[in-house]
Amino acid sequence: MFDDLFKLLRSPRWVSSPIARRFGFSSELSYEEDDLDTPSNWTKISTSGHRPPVRSGHSSLVVDDMMYVFGGYNDGNCHNDIYAFDLVRHRWQYIKTSNGIHPGRIPMQSIALCLKIFILTALLCLTDGRASHAWCTSTDKTNLYLFGGSGPHWGQTNMGKLLQFNIRDKNWTVIEAKGKQPPPGYGQSLCAINNKLYLFGGTSGHVYVNDLYVYDEMTKVWEKVETNGKRPSPRYKHQVAIVTNRMYVIGGGLYDPPKGPISTYYLDVDTLEWHDVECSGDIPRSRIAHTISQLSSDPYRLIMFGGRDDSGSRQNELSELNLRTNEWKIYYNEEGHQPDARDFHTSVFHNDHIFVFGGSNGVERNNDVFRYTMTYQPSTLLILAMQVLHQNIEHIAKEDLEALPFDLKIGVENINPDVKCSHNPTWYVLEDQNQENGTLDM
Repeated sequence: MFDDLFKLLRSPRWVSSPIARRFGFSSELSYEEDDLDTPSNWTKISTSGHRPPVRSGHSSLVVDDMMYVFGGYNDGNCHNDIYAFDLVRHRWQYIKTSNGIHPGRIPMQSIALCLKIFILTALLCLTDGRASHAWCTSTDKTNLYLFGGSGPHWGQTNMGKLLQFNIRDKNWTVIEAKGKQPPPGYGQSLCAINNKLYLFGGTSGHVYVNDLYVYDEMTKVWEKVETNGKRPSPRYKHQVAIVTNRMYVIGGGLYDPPKGPISTYYLDVDTLEWHDVECSGDIPRSRIAHTISQLSSDPYRLIMFGGRDDSGSRQNELSELNLRTNEWKIYYNEEGHQPDARDFHTSVFHNDHIFVFGGSNGVERNNDVFRYTMTYQPSTLLILAMQVLHQNIEHIAKEDLEALPFDLKIGVENINPDVKCSHNPTWYVLEDQNQENGTLDM
């Protein structure tokens, strides 16, 4: 009965239009059929645009309303592409960099540089794509930093250059850093705190480490830092979260995670002292290749999804760690609505939603997008009124339609093109998104 209304509400052009904002729609919301058919917090998102190929071992992060996805692995190959996913309009865009440089390629400008490229390529396989790399935003959110990762021959094609992607200019830069630089490897974590990048852990494919390197964004100098306290054991594919001056490390391990409950540590970046966090509640089993999404509205709440546990099983449970109480709790899934069990996926938090992208379920890799809604958001009174009017429009007299409030007239006429609520036109021209090809030339 409400098919036309549902189509309108799910339209990206409607959600982003001035009319939708006039009607009280939040620009953060896009509506899916599953939202209306089931009470599940999970929704498989219908996306548009240039969707990335299937992948696992990629990385994702959020700047404003965009989720940036880089790299990953599938069928013997590693990607070196970057995509942007609009978390409001659910539209994919392939980013074509303005200078034509890929993370594995350095521009040839001289014979000496060509020789340098040859040596670096031979040693580090920089021309290949990569997976299981480290990826974070700069402190001021204007740049994306990329470090490490491996090509498809794990342990033989490790990478160790720090690269920078400028969001505004849409180009890559290979940073010629000084100091004690980290060795090539993959499975590390990278995060930014007060204009410094903290690189922790990782593996060469043969040796796992728990070393900490710090890069100063201002001086462009790497430093291997000695720490105090009980530091985490050597590990890779862990997750990190930043709360004030603390870098939390959750999970991770060797190729197989250690037996027992998942571990949580934090590093005080001011004192460089590690602390082993004693947690309570429904503590999950140890995990690698999982994800942690940090609530922007409450950074003390961390949501974990998926990964492979100490029995070798992939998971699809959702758990929360509250860093105020150090207590874990499990969100029980509604059967049939949540993503399948997976690892080497990514997840991000945006406007009260967790978005899960890609990963491997052990049989195949994915490029699907699932959304988990943290809190129920009821329809506004205006939307409910529109639904009632749409349902009963044929029984409403013309003079009654003309007496409707202006906002309702606009909604009724846009949902029902054959209905006119007044003699004055109330149609508005929606902005043309002009992105039909799904490609963003940058």
